[in-house]
Amino acid sequence: MRKLLKNKEELIEAVQYVATETTKLAKRIVGKSFPIKSLTIFAHSQPEFERLIQILGQIGKPYNYNNGPRVELHEPIIVDDNQITHLRIRKPDPERPQVGCNDFETDYESFKKDCLSDHPENLRLIKRPEYEMIEFYDPNFDVLAYVVSN
Repeated sequence: MRKLLKNKEELIEAVQYVATETTKLAKRIVGKSFPIKSLTIFAHSQPEFERLIQILGQIGKPYNYNNGPRVELHEPIIVDDNQITHLRIRKPDPERPQVGCNDFETDYESFKKDCLSDHPENLRLIKRPEYEMIEFYDPNFDVLAYVVSN
C-alpha cells in the first residue's frame, strides 16, 4: 500500500506511477500498450480525499463526478507518450487498496472481441446498466486499468 499523498507534487508522482504501471500491466496481459487520457487516483482516507480535492481544484476545472470529483486539467500531465488531460480523485473505498486506475483509449468492441476470451485470468467483463467495461487485473500490480464501452 502506498503512502498518503500530501501535496501537488506527490499527486503528480502518483499519476505518473499509475500511467507507467498500467502500461506495464497491459503489455504483460495483452502484449501492447494503449493511450491514456483519463486517470483516477484512489484516496485511502477521508482526510487524504479532502486534501486531494483541494489540490484538484487548483490544477483543473470541474468536469464531472463519479465516485469522486473529476477535472479537466489546465495543463496535461505528460507520461511517456501519454497526455493525461482528465484526473479524478476516487473517494475512499476499502475495496480499492490500489494506487489508482485509468481508462485506455481503444476501440471497445474490437478489444472485447480480440482479447477478452484469451485472458480470463487477467481481464474481467463488468456490465453496468448504461455501459460495459473490461478490467485489467493482476494481483502483482497495485493499479487497475479499463477499456470502457461508449
